[in-house]
Amino acid sequence: MKKKITFINYVLIFCLLIIMFYQLIFRGSTLPISKILTTTSILPIIMVPYLLDKIFHYQMKEGTQLIYYLFILISLVLGSILGLYHTISWFDLLAHFLTGIISSVAALIILEKVGLFKKERMGFIFFFMLLFGLSVSCCWEFFEFFSDQIFNGDTQCVKLTGVSDTMEDMLIAFLGSILFSGYLIIKMKRNEAYMKKVKKLI
Repeated sequence: MKKKITFINYVLIFCLLIIMFYQLIFRGSTLPISKILTTTSILPIIMVPYLLDKIFHYQMKEGTQLIYYLFILISLVLGSILGLYHTISWFDLLAHFLTGIISSVAALIILEKVGLFKKERMGFIFFFMLLFGLSVSCCWEFFEFFSDQIFNGDTQCVKLTGVSDTMEDMLIAFLGSILFSGYLIIKMKRNEAYMKKVKKLI
């Protein structure tokens, strides 16, 4: 099973790189600077698991890597680069909902790394997951805002919706974080074996 997941991860990395090079080589001359920067960001983003291992000595599990690469495919490639955010009305909300879940998983990884992922700290774990998810969502909106200011874009749909799109994105990410964190905390409080299983996965 581990070898199959590793193989899938390599396939996903290969697909992400192919999409990046195709966009830059065959469509680069027609793309705005903001889209080119978004496309080239694929390279450093797919290197995150490798950099975490080299810099922080954290080796991301194969299953976690699979979730991470699938999230990149959905949110960055399908959403931003291939434009599904503009062609499918609910796709942006799906991506932000998944962001809340992914952020909560990242929060668990941090807690495990610093030795605070313990059964007697369930309340703290729950609120840390929520706050971390909100922080990630907030930082992303900061990034979009400054990107729009620098490149005169409108990724936040300010011209069309005012602050509605930004608030909707943050709220749906927060909802994803609440539902995932709440479910996980309840399962771990009821079953200690489930907590051990989660630790193995992250």
